[in-house]
Amino acid sequence: MLRPFVLCVSTLAASVAVLGCGGCGGSASKPVVVDGSSTVYPISLAAQEAYTNSVEGTPRIIVDYHGTGGGFGRYAEGEVDIVDASRPAKPEEEEKARASGFEWTRYVVAHDGITVAVNPENAFVDALTVGQLRSLFEPGSAVDSWDDLDPSWPDEPISLYTPDDDSGTYEFFVKDALGMDGQREDVQPSADDNVLVSGIAGDAGAIGYFGFAYYAANRDKLRAVPIKADADAEPVSPSVETIYDGSYAPLSRPLFIYVKDAAMGRPEVADFVAYYLENVADLAEEAGYVSPTEDERAENLDGLSRAKGGTPAPAAAE
Repeated sequence: MLRPFVLCVSTLAASVAVLGCGGCGGSASKPVVVDGSSTVYPISLAAQEAYTNSVEGTPRIIVDYHGTGGGFGRYAEGEVDIVDASRPAKPEEEEKARASGFEWTRYVVAHDGITVAVNPENAFVDALTVGQLRSLFEPGSAVDSWDDLDPSWPDEPISLYTPDDDSGTYEFFVKDALGMDGQREDVQPSADDNVLVSGIAGDAGAIGYFGFAYYAANRDKLRAVPIKADADAEPVSPSVETIYDGSYAPLSRPLFIYVKDAAMGRPEVADFVAYYLENVADLAEEAGYVSPTEDERAENLDGLSRAKGGTPAPAAAE
């Protein structure tokens, strides 16, 4: 069953502190540190909670989110064992990590469909094409009212709530899905998807985007907009089924964790990662995403075996 995981900004620090104490009584070892994507965060949080509740004497496991880019940045500084990533690592991130002596192994932990959402009071936006999304979010966009997108829609102002530019969701949505170098500047950005949810829920003219799980946990506050690949295509809504079958394009994507190979020499990291990957199908679904395929789960376990043996898995083709 999907658990809501809404965290207020004011309680984030307290939440992270509680996570950092998971299993404090069972181990005085160095904590396992997970940081990165807010999209992947619910999966790693579910893994932390399930592992702590099912295994005696667990180490401290700190799960935080500073965006995919922020997670990779902390990783290269030696501060993080596991990076939650909602996009593949960039070549420069791989080079920086390697230069720091931190090789890693990548694992697929779920599939996501970036959800474009509006306020429930907005009943007129029945679908958006990829072209309309591009017109709305492109740098220097002149679209500032709904009738700029469709003359049949009302002349009412649009407000935009988006991830910040350190987010893997931002990177995928803007660059991979829409093929742009960046997005317009007059948006209300946040690294916290719960802030975006709250913004859209409280603003009748709002539109924004974030991972599917945040929509799924807040269906009573938001309305997902079906997406059309082009003007003649059928609109497709984000769902477990459309994400799994690939029809929710181009906004579907895999989600990853990157685990430091050297950290796998620490039993507390190796045991937690093994638990995570062995239960990843259930964890992904509990967090509101689509589980990795059977082949991906087998590849994960193969990579885990290599990493435990001190041999990193071959680099994945992008």
